[in-house]
Amino acid sequence: MNRTLSTLFALLSVAAFAQSSDEWTSPFAAPPAQPATPPAAEPVKPAEPPRPSAPATPTDPNARARAEQRLRAAEGKAPLDAGVPPSPISRGLDGGFDGLPIVARVERVEPGTEQHSPATYNLAVTDPGNGRVTVGSVGIGLLHVQSARLGPKGVLRFSVLGEYSHLGDFPVLSAENIRSSGTFAASWAPFTWGEAYVGYQAAANTNSRTSPNLIQALGDLSLGIKLSHSFVKGLHTGLDLRLLTYSAVGNQSIDRFAVGFNPRLLVSYDFRDLSPKAAFLVHLNLGLTFDSTGGLVTSQTLSASEEFALDVNRYNRFNFGLGLEVPLPVVSPFLEYKLDAPFGLPATGLLGPNGQAVDVSAAMAQRLGVGLKVTAIKDLTLLAAFDIGLARSVALGIPATAPWNFLFGASFNIDPFQRGESKVVETVRERTLEKKVAEAPKTGKVEGVVLDAKTRAPIAGALVSSVGLGQSPVGTDPEGGHFVTYELPVGPVKLKASHDGYKDLEQEFKVESGKSTKGELLLETDAKKAVFAVTVTTSGKKKSIAATLAFHGPTDQSAATAADVKDPVKVELPAGTYTVTVAAEGYLAQTRDVQAAGGGEMPVAFDLNPAPKKLLVVFKDDKLEILQQVHFEFGKARILADSNPLLNQVVDAVIKNNIKRVRVEGHTDNKGTKEANQKLSEDRAGAIVDYLVGQGLDRARLEAAGFGDTRPVAPNLTARGRELNRRVEFIVLEK
Repeated sequence: MNRTLSTLFALLSVAAFAQSSDEWTSPFAAPPAQPATPPAAEPVKPAEPPRPSAPATPTDPNARARAEQRLRAAEGKAPLDAGVPPSPISRGLDGGFDGLPIVARVERVEPGTEQHSPATYNLAVTDPGNGRVTVGSVGIGLLHVQSARLGPKGVLRFSVLGEYSHLGDFPVLSAENIRSSGTFAASWAPFTWGEAYVGYQAAANTNSRTSPNLIQALGDLSLGIKLSHSFVKGLHTGLDLRLLTYSAVGNQSIDRFAVGFNPRLLVSYDFRDLSPKAAFLVHLNLGLTFDSTGGLVTSQTLSASEEFALDVNRYNRFNFGLGLEVPLPVVSPFLEYKLDAPFGLPATGLLGPNGQAVDVSAAMAQRLGVGLKVTAIKDLTLLAAFDIGLARSVALGIPATAPWNFLFGASFNIDPFQRGESKVVETVRERTLEKKVAEAPKTGKVEGVVLDAKTRAPIAGALVSSVGLGQSPVGTDPEGGHFVTYELPVGPVKLKASHDGYKDLEQEFKVESGKSTKGELLLETDAKKAVFAVTVTTSGKKKSIAATLAFHGPTDQSAATAADVKDPVKVELPAGTYTVTVAAEGYLAQTRDVQAAGGGEMPVAFDLNPAPKKLLVVFKDDKLEILQQVHFEFGKARILADSNPLLNQVVDAVIKNNIKRVRVEGHTDNKGTKEANQKLSEDRAGAIVDYLVGQGLDRARLEAAGFGDTRPVAPNLTARGRELNRRVEFIVLEK
């Protein structure tokens, strides 16, 4: 017996050692072929100790599948281990497979098993999971405003909502009113586009002016369905159809119940789909309410206190609701407004409790709600809100609106058909990749500056091109005459620089690999002259007039035109860019920048506007005072056409007084927000600068600044004061 056990133990040990080998042979594979000739003798290496590993068990259900997959992989038929869990036999010492160490593990949740209402305390501000979908008073939404967002399908949502108010002199003078109510609601979204919901409400109201003082309304039931669809990313639209039932109240001699119908159009927009930084949602409701609660009590006339206690409406209503929700981590603050405007009123209008007429706009129900939803706990949402009544009067036939009402509750989400959350762990293993040595770049650039050889002044707009390479030329910048070429081949490269009024220059540079070679290109002026053919006429008549001309550029020169002379005055100057200014007695001066090439003739025509009899622009105390305001379109920066003559006089004053720099300042009154006023003032100042530049003034002589409503010159209490504060000023900075 002992000998038999020893033999069996030895056989099991040999089998276990064979299975611990790193190279596991499939039982379906053919034995390896023996070589025809014996291999060459190799030096004998010391045997390596076997690596410890987990032995395969005969009960492994995937062993046969793995063997077949490895056989198919060897034959090139399928990827290794495709769809089959890795065999523990190939696991290495470090927990990896195939001898490769694990450097990272990534967990992911399988689609369809995600949590529908995860905790939000650890989420980022822009995470879409912050916008949890919950049930309000009834149906998915805030408290009073419904949402067109339905959330994932299959989720069952419950909510419990309590209300409490304790008011004096309400709804009539000398009356003390205490009201409490509870609402239980349930919602189920069987589809991504549909929701069904139910709500049950019970209320108790105690008022010192009713008999009995305690009035209870038990069993008010709401049933509804909601259909919704997202036609545009972030925008959800839907239709809510709600059936309302109102139960009888036993101690009010009521022997029947009332029903109602409330269809609504719903629109919700999630601004997070527009920009992750815009973390808020907007909900809009439009609807109608038809109910028969006015017929619940026929045996007596209800007082305003009893109508409030029983929530009796004698008129149908138009419904409007607007809600703003900010889904943040942990809490989601919200703001909502709800309006119920009655229609179908009698010709006599509404009467108050004292028998006097009441304006319907003052008595219709209006509420402003402010609240918080706490979403830090998975599936559970706690909420608290405060309603502020905006109605100013009480009218019979419309339940009074309480000045304030406190609401508190909770909502719970579950998915009864959801599979358990399933996580998959993916491993990333280190693999040795052959690193390629980056080749040294075979190109470089040349960057530098183009200067006047005599004055060393930067030349703007010069063209720099490579000779013989077929590349497009690059231009020098307006400020410093700088340029940067395209990528050029390593080695000597010849660049060519050219500009009107200067001789072309070719200069050689040595381009280095991956570097930018610095250099200067010095252009000499061209002896060729440019001819300016100048005509000066009066506006509209095209009749030449006597005027003085001033040219400022590479060379300064003056000239004059004569009246009633058809031929232009020709002025010969070195080629280049000149600022030409023209002035004539009885006319507004003008200026213009003109560029002329050497050897050519440049026609220049000025059409002067007659000066008005009364000038509206006066240069005084380092300021151009305007006697008439610049007119703009209301709330915009568009200059009206009637202000063009005024701005033409500003150009005239700048030229004739040789003003070098002017700041245009925009100011507004205090109507609107600070931010809007600041932007409007800046835009208007910029629009005036653009106009003056269009009339020939150099933009370098002008700057724009806006000060909004921060520098009033008169109180903003009157229309005249606000008009004076809406102004534009021209400040002389340098003369």
